Amino acid sequence: MVDSTELIAVGEIIKAQGVRGEFKVLPLTDDRKRFGQIQRVYFKERDGLSLRELKIAGYRPFQSHVLLRFEGIPDLTAAEALGRGFIYIPRSERPKLPAGRYYLDEIQGLKVYTVAGESLGTVREIIETGSNDVYWVEDKGGAQVLIPALKSVIREINLAEGKMVVELPPGLLEDGIE
Repeated sequence: MVDSTELIAVGEIIKAQGVRGEFKVLPLTDDRKRFGQIQRVYFKERDGLSLRELKIAGYRPFQSHVLLRFEGIPDLTAAEALGRGFIYIPRSERPKLPAGRYYLDEIQGLKVYTVAGESLGTVREIIETGSNDVYWVEDKGGAQVLIPALKSVIREINLAEGKMVVELPPGLLEDGIE
């Protein structure tokens, strides 16, 4: 069995749907087509106590959701018996991103430094604004600053070292949240 600490949520099963035993799934990813590349998932009921491996037998987009069928769940009755919950994949099985692109959980927790080497703190949260993400960085003393996730600001991300180097626009630190 897989180590549950290495699992990442990729979708939430909203309900069983249709006589073929499909599940309506709310994707927790920015690209729902990725479900077409996944062969198996791990299902955790809402109670969070049990983890079950499921092999994907079918996938299709449906409105802003996806419909998934799993091996061994042939009809609506069997699907309803499974219930609602979240589906996960091992971190090691998620699709590789192009160079310079990162998953949100890879960014969260990075130590942030200016190009001059000054420590700004740790990325605590990522705010998705639509135009660009914003990194909420907090230092040990609780001081906070919002850093725009722009190529002109983010100079380096080194996941192996757990750090991000930024070149802040003039006045950004003075405008930070205190």
